[in-house]
Amino acid sequence: MKISKHPYKNYHPKRNVEKLETHEQSWSNDTVEENIALCEYQTITPILNKYLPKHRKILEAGCGLGRWIFYLRKRGFDIIGIDLANAAIETVKRFDPSTPIYFDDVNNTKYPDHHFDAIISLGVVEHFEVGPHKALKEVNRILKNNGLFIVSVPTQNLIRRVITNHLKECNWWYRKIRGERHIFEEYRYTRKEFSTLLLEAMFEPIELIPDDFIPPRNVGLYVDFPFLRHKNKKWELNMIGKTITSILTKLTPWYTSAGTLWICRKNLK
Repeated sequence: MKISKHPYKNYHPKRNVEKLETHEQSWSNDTVEENIALCEYQTITPILNKYLPKHRKILEAGCGLGRWIFYLRKRGFDIIGIDLANAAIETVKRFDPSTPIYFDDVNNTKYPDHHFDAIISLGVVEHFEVGPHKALKEVNRILKNNGLFIVSVPTQNLIRRVITNHLKECNWWYRKIRGERHIFEEYRYTRKEFSTLLLEAMFEPIELIPDDFIPPRNVGLYVDFPFLRHKNKKWELNMIGKTITSILTKLTPWYTSAGTLWICRKNLK
């Protein structure tokens, strides 16, 4: 297995993934209520409220426990969600059977051409090892002409380029020597790399913003450095982590942001 750097391929020990240490980590230990509450702490929340069209058809492609479905529908948005994780859908339906979340594949949905006015997909397309091309093509198909596409993927921030990637590769070689198996988890893109993919898929970026939580929560450092995690509060950092985040975010939030959010228009050219 060769570790690619452009974009960076992130691998995890197979035993950890099977225990949900990485897959579904954004919601596996949360209640639906806890998941919805996180919306208020995300940097992307004002952007979704600003750009998404009211009283138009919106799809969330890969919705997990549906926090954005609940959050946005409460604020008057006509949004539905799809996901392949039956466990997530069942959890949501137990919480509220009327929630419009359905089992479907973001790479090959059941919807007709030009069906939605806007589509959001947050932390989904990076998980396909063959690349996001098929998912982006499907979004283009079911999105109306000049429709809005809002997408986020993990980003190659400064901390990851300077420290995290090298530590992960050393750890990978160490575990490989010990006979442990690793499997692909996600791509982490630079802003330029994913912007290029979006342009190739006929989406024109309008705006880019860091995708993470508002301090003291931080996904980037929380995921990459377990010793910086708060002992009792998910996604929140301990005192050392908070100090590091405070110093770096004063320079720019891009240094520690876990992801990048693109706001795009479907380009007809």
